[in-house]
Amino acid sequence: MRPVIILASFGVRDKETRACTIDSIAYDLKKRFKDYDIVQAFTSAFLRKKIAADEGVTIPSLEETLEKLANDGCPKVLILPTHLTAGEEYEKKIRAAYEVYADRLADVRLAGPVFEKPVDNQRVLMALLLDLHVHPGEELVLMGHGSPHTHNPVYDSLQAYIDGEGLPIHVGVLEPSDRPNFDDVLARLEKTGHKQILLAPLLLTGGTHVQEDLVGDGEASWKSRLTAAGYDVRVSLYGLGEYPAFRALYVKRAERMLGEA
Repeated sequence: MRPVIILASFGVRDKETRACTIDSIAYDLKKRFKDYDIVQAFTSAFLRKKIAADEGVTIPSLEETLEKLANDGCPKVLILPTHLTAGEEYEKKIRAAYEVYADRLADVRLAGPVFEKPVDNQRVLMALLLDLHVHPGEELVLMGHGSPHTHNPVYDSLQAYIDGEGLPIHVGVLEPSDRPNFDDVLARLEKTGHKQILLAPLLLTGGTHVQEDLVGDGEASWKSRLTAAGYDVRVSLYGLGEYPAFRALYVKRAERMLGEA
């Protein structure tokens, strides 16, 4: 049996969005690791059921995938999460599954999230700016998700790195209980005196958060709030998974975990 890389994601319901983000990451992995089988697993039971009902496509959970590989005697497994941060989803759905099967597989490895170490701030930012073209005079606003229960320091760390580089970029999160929030971003923008904004998601995929929370017509969307505050807002609707340079971060992480870097 060939070794396996499991691309583990929360999941994406929309077929087209899935194709240009998570499926594209899987394709990039297949091109690089020709001696490995690349399989996908979704941690969201709700999305797995919806995709099965809508498309007739069965996508296994991470536990189901690991169980099959353990029973088949797979010689080597790398779990490669698409998660950006080591939040609740990563810890309870990814790491927990890994720990259950760590003794049942001959060689099973778990990669960290995209923002795992301070050096990842530079890697992510470089990948973003290769494909996300900021016009002269624009301030870039990145909207991430944040954590619903505890403060996620990843976004503070990214903003600190950006400020250290002197770049006109401002990071905020959607979760009202986490920071930096929209008001924090607005306060930073007011200090710059600039009125031209490029608003973009700091999210792997598009979907509801982008269509409603980022650019929706409702008063609560970030675009509406920035416009109401007097800013001229240009938007990017692309999830991070649509950027080739960002997808390359997953390939590089897999290389390091498999000793092929």
